[in-house]
Amino acid sequence: MNTESETILLSKIAALLEDLRSEGMENGEAMFLLGTAAANLVDMGKDLTSWTGFKAVLTRPDMIHLLQEIDAQGNRMLDEDKVNIAYALQIIGMSVAASGSDDPQLQQGGALLDDVIEKTLINYRNYVQTRTTPLN
Repeated sequence: MNTESETILLSKIAALLEDLRSEGMENGEAMFLLGTAAANLVDMGKDLTSWTGFKAVLTRPDMIHLLQEIDAQGNRMLDEDKVNIAYALQIIGMSVAASGSDDPQLQQGGALLDDVIEKTLINYRNYVQTRTTPLN
Protein backbone atom coordinates (compact mmCIF):
# COMPACT_ATOMS: atom_id res chain seq x y z
CA MET A 1 0.00 0.00 0.00
CA ASN A 2 1.37 3.43 -0.81
CA THR A 3 1.39 6.42 1.51
CA GLU A 4 -1.58 8.14 -0.17
CA SER A 5 -3.69 4.98 0.04
CA GLU A 6 -2.74 4.52 3.68
CA THR A 7 -3.67 8.13 4.48
CA ILE A 8 -7.08 7.68 2.84
CA LEU A 9 -7.67 4.38 4.62
CA LEU A 10 -6.61 5.84 7.97
CA SER A 11 -9.04 8.72 7.48
CA LYS A 12 -11.87 6.32 6.65
CA ILE A 13 -11.09 4.08 9.63
CA ALA A 14 -10.98 7.10 11.96
CA ALA A 15 -14.40 8.23 10.69
CA LEU A 16 -15.78 4.71 11.04
CA LEU A 17 -14.45 4.38 14.61
CA GLU A 18 -15.98 7.75 15.51
CA ASP A 19 -19.31 6.63 14.05
CA LEU A 20 -19.14 3.38 15.99
CA ARG A 21 -18.38 5.31 19.17
CA SER A 22 -21.12 7.89 18.70
CA GLU A 23 -23.98 5.70 17.54
CA GLY A 24 -23.00 2.57 15.58
CA MET A 25 -22.47 0.38 18.62
CA GLU A 26 -26.05 1.17 19.66
CA ASN A 27 -27.42 -0.18 16.38
CA GLY A 28 -28.33 -3.67 17.52
CA GLU A 29 -29.26 -4.93 14.07
CA ALA A 30 -25.99 -3.76 12.51
CA MET A 31 -23.94 -5.28 15.34
CA PHE A 32 -25.84 -8.57 15.07
CA LEU A 33 -25.23 -8.61 11.32
CA LEU A 34 -21.54 -7.85 11.91
CA GLY A 35 -21.28 -10.80 14.28
CA THR A 36 -23.12 -13.02 11.81
CA ALA A 37 -20.86 -12.01 8.92
CA ALA A 38 -17.71 -12.48 11.00
CA ALA A 39 -18.90 -15.90 12.19
CA ASN A 40 -19.61 -16.97 8.63
CA LEU A 41 -16.14 -15.95 7.51
CA VAL A 42 -14.40 -17.52 10.51
CA ASP A 43 -16.36 -20.74 10.02
CA MET A 44 -15.01 -21.00 6.47
CA GLY A 45 -11.53 -21.51 7.92
CA LYS A 46 -10.56 -24.88 9.28
CA ASP A 47 -10.28 -24.98 13.08
CA LEU A 48 -10.66 -21.23 13.45
CA THR A 49 -12.62 -19.72 16.30
CA SER A 50 -11.77 -16.02 16.28
CA TRP A 51 -11.77 -13.07 13.91
CA THR A 52 -8.09 -12.37 14.52
CA GLY A 53 -7.32 -16.03 13.87
CA PHE A 54 -9.19 -15.80 10.58
CA LYS A 55 -7.32 -12.68 9.53
CA ALA A 56 -3.98 -14.20 10.50
CA VAL A 57 -4.31 -16.97 7.92
CA LEU A 58 -5.36 -14.73 5.04
CA THR A 59 -2.83 -14.48 2.26
CA ARG A 60 -2.48 -11.30 0.21
CA PRO A 61 -4.52 -12.82 -2.67
CA ASP A 62 -7.17 -13.95 -0.14
CA MET A 63 -7.38 -10.40 1.22
CA ILE A 64 -7.75 -8.90 -2.23
CA HIS A 65 -10.45 -11.39 -3.19
CA LEU A 66 -12.31 -10.87 0.09
CA LEU A 67 -12.15 -7.08 -0.26
CA GLN A 68 -13.50 -7.32 -3.81
CA GLU A 69 -16.38 -9.49 -2.59
CA ILE A 70 -17.11 -7.13 0.31
CA ASP A 71 -17.11 -4.16 -2.06
CA ALA A 72 -19.49 -5.86 -4.50
CA GLN A 73 -21.83 -7.13 -1.76
CA GLY A 74 -21.74 -3.82 0.10
CA ASN A 75 -22.68 -1.88 -3.02
CA ARG A 76 -25.47 -4.36 -3.76
CA MET A 77 -26.79 -4.01 -0.21
CA LEU A 78 -26.79 -0.21 -0.52
CA ASP A 79 -28.65 -0.48 -3.83
CA GLU A 80 -31.23 -2.64 -2.06
CA ASP A 81 -31.41 -0.13 0.83
CA LYS A 82 -29.99 -2.68 3.28
CA VAL A 83 -27.85 -0.13 5.07
CA ASN A 84 -27.12 -2.15 8.21
CA ILE A 85 -25.68 -5.04 6.22
CA ALA A 86 -23.57 -2.63 4.17
CA TYR A 87 -22.36 -1.01 7.41
CA ALA A 88 -21.33 -4.38 8.83
CA LEU A 89 -19.49 -5.24 5.62
CA GLN A 90 -17.73 -1.87 5.72
CA ILE A 91 -16.40 -2.61 9.21
CA ILE A 92 -15.12 -6.01 8.10
CA GLY A 93 -13.58 -4.57 4.95
CA MET A 94 -11.75 -1.80 6.82
CA SER A 95 -10.40 -4.34 9.29
CA VAL A 96 -9.10 -6.58 6.51
CA ALA A 97 -7.64 -3.65 4.57
CA ALA A 98 -5.80 -2.33 7.65
CA SER A 99 -4.22 -5.73 8.28
CA GLY A 100 -2.30 -5.42 5.02
CA SER A 101 -0.42 -2.33 6.19
CA ASP A 102 2.87 -1.82 8.02
CA ASP A 103 1.74 1.63 9.24
CA PRO A 104 1.43 1.59 13.06
CA GLN A 105 -1.58 3.95 13.04
CA LEU A 106 -3.44 1.77 10.57
CA GLN A 107 -2.59 -1.32 12.58
CA GLN A 108 -3.92 0.38 15.71
CA GLY A 109 -7.12 1.43 13.95
CA GLY A 110 -7.50 -2.07 12.56
CA ALA A 111 -7.00 -3.54 16.03
CA LEU A 112 -9.82 -1.34 17.38
CA LEU A 113 -12.10 -2.58 14.60
CA ASP A 114 -10.98 -6.14 15.34
CA ASP A 115 -12.06 -5.68 18.96
CA VAL A 116 -15.54 -4.62 17.86
CA ILE A 117 -15.78 -7.49 15.39
CA GLU A 118 -14.55 -10.03 17.94
CA LYS A 119 -17.12 -8.87 20.52
CA THR A 120 -19.97 -9.06 18.03
CA LEU A 121 -18.79 -12.51 16.92
CA ILE A 122 -18.82 -13.75 20.53
CA ASN A 123 -22.25 -12.20 21.13
CA TYR A 124 -23.58 -13.82 17.96
CA ARG A 125 -22.21 -17.25 18.93
CA ASN A 126 -23.67 -16.92 22.44
CA TYR A 127 -27.05 -15.99 20.96
CA VAL A 128 -27.01 -18.93 18.58
CA GLN A 129 -26.02 -21.28 21.38
CA THR A 130 -28.99 -20.19 23.49
CA ARG A 131 -31.29 -20.73 20.52
CA THR A 132 -29.98 -24.21 19.72
CA THR A 133 -29.64 -25.57 23.26
CA PRO A 134 -32.54 -27.94 23.94
CA LEU A 135 -34.75 -27.05 26.87
CA ASN A 136 -35.09 -29.72 29.55
